[in-house]
Parts: sequence; C-alpha cells; structure tokens
Amino acid sequence: MTHYRQLFKSTGLLGSVQVLSVLTGVVRNKVAALFIGTAGIGLVDLFSRTIDLVCNATNFGLSLSAVRRLSEVYNAESEAQPGVSPASLPQTVSQARLIRTWVLLTALLGTLICLSFAPLISRTVAGSSAYTASFMQLSLAVGFATLTGGEIALLRALRRLKSLAQASALGALGALVVSVPCYVLFGLRGIVPVLLVTSALLFALNLRASVRLLPYRLGSFRPGYLCLGLPLIKLGTAYILAGVMTSGAEMLIRAALMDSPRGVAEIGLYAAGYTLTVSYARIIFSAMDADFFPRLSVVVNNRRAMNLAINRQINVLAVLMSPFLVLFGLALPLITRILYTADFLPILPMVLCAAPCMFFKAIYTPIAYIPLARGDSFTYMVLELAYDVLFCALVILGYSRYGLVGAGLGLSLAHLLDFFLIYVVFSRRYGYRMNRATLQRALLLLGLLLSGLGVSALPTLWLKVPLGLLVLGLLVPVVWPVLRQIRKR
Repeated sequence: MTHYRQLFKSTGLLGSVQVLSVLTGVVRNKVAALFIGTAGIGLVDLFSRTIDLVCNATNFGLSLSAVRRLSEVYNAESEAQPGVSPASLPQTVSQARLIRTWVLLTALLGTLICLSFAPLISRTVAGSSAYTASFMQLSLAVGFATLTGGEIALLRALRRLKSLAQASALGALGALVVSVPCYVLFGLRGIVPVLLVTSALLFALNLRASVRLLPYRLGSFRPGYLCLGLPLIKLGTAYILAGVMTSGAEMLIRAALMDSPRGVAEIGLYAAGYTLTVSYARIIFSAMDADFFPRLSVVVNNRRAMNLAINRQINVLAVLMSPFLVLFGLALPLITRILYTADFLPILPMVLCAAPCMFFKAIYTPIAYIPLARGDSFTYMVLELAYDVLFCALVILGYSRYGLVGAGLGLSLAHLLDFFLIYVVFSRRYGYRMNRATLQRALLLLGLLLSGLGVSALPTLWLKVPLGLLVLGLLVPVVWPVLRQIRKR
C-alpha cells in the first residue's frame, strides 16, 4: 500500500470514528444546553480541565513515552518473526508488563493527590470550597483516565487502529447513553456522575481491546524491577512538564473568565466556542497519534525519509482541513442552533476568528512530532512552554480587550506564531525542510480559507451563499491534485 493511500486510509478509519463521536456529541451538547445551560457547560469544562491537569501532573508522560518505546521493541521483534501475535513476542510482552505496572502506580498517585488536595483545588479553580466534594469524587476519574491512557498507548504502539477505533466508537455511544438521562433527570447534580461513569467505561472498553492482544499482567513492585522503567520515566518527565504547562495555561484562562460578571456562564460560552473550533476539526487529526507517530519514529533518523513522511502528512491534513473549515464557517449559525441554543449565538464571531488556528495546527503538527519521535524531551518541553506562554498571554490579552472575539483572535495568532517558532527551531536542529509544492499549496489554501471565513461573517444570506460556493469552487483545483495522487497510488 502506498504512503499517501495509507495516510488517507488511516485518517478515514479513525476519522469515521470521530464523526460518530461528533454525532453523539451533538446530542449530548444539545441536552446539556437545554437542561444545564451555559453555567452547567462551564462546570463540565472546569471539572474536565482539572482532571486533565491532575492527570498530566501525575502520569509521568507514559501515554507518550510508552508508545515510542513499545513500538521500537515490537517493530524489531515482528520483523524478525513475521506473522507472530504480540502475545508470543517475549520482549514485547515484557515491555507491556513494565508499562502497565508503572501506569497503575501513576493512576493511584493521581487519585490520591486529587482526593487529598480537593479543598485546595476547589478554592483555586472555583474561588470557594463549594466544589470540594465534587473534586473528591472526581479523583476516581483521574485514576481511570490514567489507566485508559496506558491501554491506548499499547494499542497505538502495536498499530491496532481497528481495535482502537472500535473502542472509541463504543465509548462515544456509551457516553451518550450515560449523559443524556443524567442531565435530563438530575440537571447540574448529574455532571459528576456522568464524568465518573464515562471515564470508567472508556477504561473498560480500551482494556477489553488491548487484552485480546496482550493479556493484562503486572510485574513486580520491587524497586529493582521498577528501575527498569526509569528510561520511560526520564523521557516522560518532559511530557509531564509540558502537559502541566498546557493544562495550567487552560486553567489560567478560565480563571480570567471566572472574574468576568457572568462567571461560570462565561466559561460555558468560551468552552462552547472552543469546542466548536477545535473538537470537531479534530476529526482530521484522528490518525496522527495512532498511525503517523509510530511510523515517524521508525524513519526519524533518516532525514530524507523524515522530510518526505512529514510533508506528505501536511499535504493530507491541509487539503482536508481547509474545505472543512470553509463549510463549517458557512454553516456555523445553523450548527450552533442545532448543537446548543440561541443563548450560545454570541460565540459565533469568536469561532470565526479562531478557526484559522486549526489550519495552522494542520501545518505544524506533523513537524512538532519530530522531538517526540527522537526522544528529545528537552526540545519538546521548551517549545511546548513557549506555546503555552503565547496561548495564555494572547487569549487573555485578546479577551481583556475585545471579549470572546479577542479570545478567538488570540487563539489563531498563538498558533501562527507557534508554527514559525517550530519551523525555525526544527529546521536548524533536525534538518526539516518543507518542500516548495507543500508550501505553495499551504499558502493558497490559507488565502482561500480566510476568504471563506470572511464570507461566512457576512450578515446577508443572499451574499453569503453564492460567494461561499465561489470560494469552495476555487478550492477544488488546489485540493484535487493531492486527492488524485491518493487515488492513483
């Protein structure tokens, strides 16, 4: 199978699961908007971000470092013994046992920390002790989230995309089945149970998928055995810092929003706008961690092969992202009414201003995987810190000047500056070069995307529709050559 076809197939396989997740999310968002309102959505976002922060602070980055290490071991053994199942490869089994042992320990650590510091967390993120009991209960969600990350890492390292896709699809459906009745029957009181049950369900589904390949076995908890995992922990330490910085930046933004007159309701509007901008566009990125990262890890020390793999991935992401964002912008008022309620219409300008950030992300994300694939944790940490500072400063500054619209502008500007920073540093450090065809295509697509978003902001439908169709028509000759290559190869 050719490289472009493999890229497109991987994106399509996991993208279809993301489509299902989006569709189930549509129902969840609508029910949440109707029964818990902007304040409830703000609480869901606040709780979820706190869970992410504690997880990132305590999981030692194993969900990333484990993929790199296990994929190397598995590739070496599977090439020497083709056709043999992972459970019959001794080094793969041994490495998986070590990873699961460390993941369990970090899950317990995260649970205990969230439980112990629940009063402090409540006062810090919510300004009072009113949510102490909620954060104590959510400590279990922290543990389940860490355990889930470990099992997903095994599936990614073994490149079992179909199993990963099935677990994700069932998880999306399960989250829908759990959340809708809880929000309808209990309103705001149903938020914590939904988060707890959903996190447990996701772990169970991913565990079910992974044990079919590698039975769940733990190693010894003696210091001598645990020391074998220190290289994973060393590599993951940078990921801890990067993850904490990212989650910390998100929490600082929400703290700034909490000080606004609308408080948690303003967080709800920002969260809805961020979800519309980022979450649904992630359909395009669905194959990155699961397929591209393991493949890049294999060729990252060959500069020519590395550049070729990255530029191909950029081409695929860019030609998919640009028409998606134009269509999304044109249909945004309708989408917002379907997903939420009329109370959320004030987020439309924010979303249109923030939409370019996802195109910039499509361009630089394949490049940003280089230090992860090489195990260069220091460079990864420094660049992640730089982005977090840009993101936090520009979003808060934009919000303080222009409200939610300014937050959207800050989001796009942060991603643009992050692209320039990543390209300059990685071209010098790793020898990455974007070829001319990829650069020209990206610039053309960016120009057409900005035109499409400008058209989407027009207030009159009789102008928006024909001009929007014109922009989509102009996208075809730019997008089609890549799609034609995929078909031919």
